[in-house]
Amino acid sequence: MKKYWTGVVLALAAAVCWGIMSPIAKIVSAAGVSLMTAMVYRGFFVAATVGPLLYVTKGASIFRQSPRFLKFYMLSGFLTVVASGGGFLMSLEYLTVAEALIVHYMFPLVTLAGSCFITHEKPTRLQVLAGFMIVLGVYVGMVSGEKSFAGLSVPGMMWGIFAVIGISGQSLVVRRVAREVEIDQIVLLFYGHLFGAIMLLVGKTFFMGWSDLANITPQVFMLMNVQSLAGSLFAFGCFYTALKYIPAATVSLLCTLEIVTAVALTALLLSIIPTAREVFGCAVIMLAVVFATVKPKEYRENSTPGQALQE
Repeated sequence: MKKYWTGVVLALAAAVCWGIMSPIAKIVSAAGVSLMTAMVYRGFFVAATVGPLLYVTKGASIFRQSPRFLKFYMLSGFLTVVASGGGFLMSLEYLTVAEALIVHYMFPLVTLAGSCFITHEKPTRLQVLAGFMIVLGVYVGMVSGEKSFAGLSVPGMMWGIFAVIGISGQSLVVRRVAREVEIDQIVLLFYGHLFGAIMLLVGKTFFMGWSDLANITPQVFMLMNVQSLAGSLFAFGCFYTALKYIPAATVSLLCTLEIVTAVALTALLLSIIPTAREVFGCAVIMLAVVFATVKPKEYRENSTPGQALQE
């Protein structure tokens, strides 16, 4: 029971950290800096911060991983940085914010479905209800009243679905592996962000360029560091650790508290008063999060780490 609630607190902490990102992203984007540039920087920031710590605490051997573990870390980086982060940002290039949000927050339902087949952890009826409540809360609070959905962009939808696959896939893959082997979350944090940043760096160089670097001022650079510290280092550290203790479906549901945090911080930092619809939508999401914290009766922490990824 203690481990279960530790996982719940860690997942909620990750959600709060990610919620900080939205108002900061608005400021960075308004300054003329591509959010893809910010994503690349976040990846290398985490690697540069965690790498020396790993060297001091674990020695140089930590940088000599088996091919199987390297494949896992590369997949993690692709799902986390490229698919989830990059996919969502690219969806915003083609869709309205309302359209992008309603597509993105389908990820808890996708994770619930995937849990049955990938991690073999069947979600409860209350969790399924919470998943649909989250979609309802996002629609009522952030989408209803918007003049959108008249002619959905196919590329935008594809990028949005790509992002959903990324965030759901990452939850499920890490949870599956964490139940079979002992994962060091710091090592996963390092390699996942390093590989993800390299992939995104190559993609942005070929398709977008780096002309936006000229718009980075000391103030914007400071905000990019806050993004990297809270949204990547702390958030993913909590996220990966939570997946050791609780199912991926539960983690995904709890992480939707991100949108409530974003609305609250936007009101505080940007002096934008939330509408009645936004307040009601956030209330629905918070109720869904409460439902998601209910511990399944049949869930037991009885998995023993094996050697599936060892040579």
